Amino acid sequence: MTAQSALDFSDISAPIMESSNATTTKRTCRFDTGPYDEEQARDDMPALAPISPSPSQPREESSSSASNSAADIEYKYQVDPRVLGTGYHGSVRECIDRCTGERLAVKSIRKSDPNVKQGNLSREIMLLREVNHESIVRLVDVYEDDEYVHIVTDLCEGGELFDKIVENSSCDNNGMPCFAEADAAKVMYQVLNAISYMQGQGIVHRDIKPENILFTTKDEDSPIKIIDFGLARKHYPSFGEKPMSTIVGTPYYIAPDVLKRRYDKSCDLWSVGVIAYILLCGYPPFNGADNSEVYDAVRKGRFQFPSPDWSATSKESRDFIRCLLQRDPRKRMTVEEALNHPWIVQNLDNGTDEDEDDSVMLIEEDEDNLSVEVVFHGLPARRDSIICTGSPQRKHRRRYAC
Repeated sequence: MTAQSALDFSDISAPIMESSNATTTKRTCRFDTGPYDEEQARDDMPALAPISPSPSQPREESSSSASNSAADIEYKYQVDPRVLGTGYHGSVRECIDRCTGERLAVKSIRKSDPNVKQGNLSREIMLLREVNHESIVRLVDVYEDDEYVHIVTDLCEGGELFDKIVENSSCDNNGMPCFAEADAAKVMYQVLNAISYMQGQGIVHRDIKPENILFTTKDEDSPIKIIDFGLARKHYPSFGEKPMSTIVGTPYYIAPDVLKRRYDKSCDLWSVGVIAYILLCGYPPFNGADNSEVYDAVRKGRFQFPSPDWSATSKESRDFIRCLLQRDPRKRMTVEEALNHPWIVQNLDNGTDEDEDDSVMLIEEDEDNLSVEVVFHGLPARRDSIICTGSPQRKHRRRYAC
C-alpha cells in the first residue's frame, strides 16, 4: 500500500450544526442543519419517557418525562464507571443486568448540552423502539433523570469498523486489499440487509459510516450491528411526501444529492459505496484538505482506482462500487440490486474473484452521462472494460445492470 493511502481523517472536521462557530472533534464529524421542514416535524416528537418503570413509584406514574432518578438505572443495572467511548453527545459504559447477568451498554447523554435537541433524541428512541433486526443495535431500556438520558442497548465488544480499517491500513499488505474481498463483501451484505429492513419500515439512517458499524464480538467472523439513529427519520415519498432537504451526515460519506438538499432513501446506498471503497484500499474516494474541498469532490463525483492499491481487486468489486457511487440517484443501485450484485453473491457463495486485469489505473466520471469507466494503463482498449449503463455511445463495453 502506498504511503498516501493510509487512512487519516484527523485533518477533516465538520460543524455538528451549520454556523459560523464550527465545533471540531476528532476524526470526521457529522453535521446537522435544521431548516423549517424538519424543525416543524420535531414539534410532533413525543416527550422523553422511560421504558422501564421506576421501582420507587407506582407503574401508572412512570410515564412522565423525567420521573426516573439516577438511582433507578443503578437499581436495575450495575454500571461500570469506566468509559468505553465517547460520542458527539455522551459517553458509553458497560452495565450488567442485576437480575439476568446480561452485559449491556449504556449511553448517557447530558440534556444540557447545547448540541442535544430533545426532538432528535426523542425521535432516535422512538425509531429504536420500532426496529427489530439482527444487524441493528437493540434498544433494551431508557431512563431519564434531571441531567441525563440513559439509553441501554446491546454491548458490542468487537469495536468499530473504522478502527479495523485503520488497523489494516497501517499494515504492509504487499498490494493486497485493506480487507479481503470476501470479508468486505460479508460486512457489506449485513449492512445492506439492515438498510433493506429500514427502508421497509420507512426509515432513512442518513449517517451510515464505519464509526456507526460495530462488531458484536472480537471474533474474526463477528456479525455487525448498525448504531446511532440520531440523524435517522421516517420518509414516505410513496404517500406524497416531498424529498428531504435537511443537510445531515458526515463529510466523507454524504451523498451529493444531500448536499443539493433534495434526496431520498438512496442517500444511504451512496454511503455504502464509499465504505466499500474504503474497505478495499483504506482511504476514501472523495478527499480534500478541508470540508469545503471534500464537499466539492463529492459534488463532482470523480474518483480513482490507483493501480498500486487496486491491482489485486476484482472487476466485480469495482463495479459494485461504481454502481453505488452514481451522482444521479436515479442511476444508483437500489438496495435489492446491491444485495444481488455478482460481487456480493459470489463472495457469499464462497466463490473466488480472480481478476486477470491487474493494471487498473483510474476510474472517473463521464461529465455528460455520469457513467464511470475503468481505464487500463499500458494495455490496449479491452471490450470487457467496465462501464455503467446509460452510455449508449459505448455499446461495445460490457455492462452490469445498475
